Amino acid sequence: SDQQQDRSRMAGAYDKVGGAVTLNSGTIPGLIKTTVEFGIMTAVAYFTESGPLKHFAAEDYKMFCLGCVSYFFVAYWFVMRQGTTKAALNPPEVVNSTDPGIVAKMKNIDRTVGNMLEQMPIFFLVLVPYALWVNPIRAGYLVFADVALTILYPFLYDMGAPILFASTFPRYFIAYYMAGALMLTSLRT
Repeated sequence: SDQQQDRSRMAGAYDKVGGAVTLNSGTIPGLIKTTVEFGIMTAVAYFTESGPLKHFAAEDYKMFCLGCVSYFFVAYWFVMRQGTTKAALNPPEVVNSTDPGIVAKMKNIDRTVGNMLEQMPIFFLVLVPYALWVNPIRAGYLVFADVALTILYPFLYDMGAPILFASTFPRYFIAYYMAGALMLTSLRT
């Protein structure tokens, strides 16, 4: 039957032990992916950043500050999109609908906010020290790039992988780049 074929195609996604479904951990693949991507972007930073940690003039932070404000604006836009959709514009029977079209739209709204919130602390963890001590002008441009890529997420979400990766993967690479630059300039200090 079609259901049996679907199940057998999905069987590679997990292991069965004594007929029971067991979960495969992404710990090792996640570590490998992080190590490779961090290594590649650190190599890029090696050739694009120079010198030790340093202090910068206030005017060097203009793009960085404007970029942070744009990030703030987009973050609130996405959160307000989610909140108004669920609490102000639609009654509970729409929000809790099982209609596949509505479920898909709600998932897009929720995953857009979820993805942004998942990446935000990691992004700002490396962005702020990178801007303060490595390269505030480039940090400003990187924030604007991250914001633009974040805005793409809800438009690409329904297309699924690999198209959605056009929003997410470059954002990972931006964070890895800044982390690698921080490590290198710290070691050069």
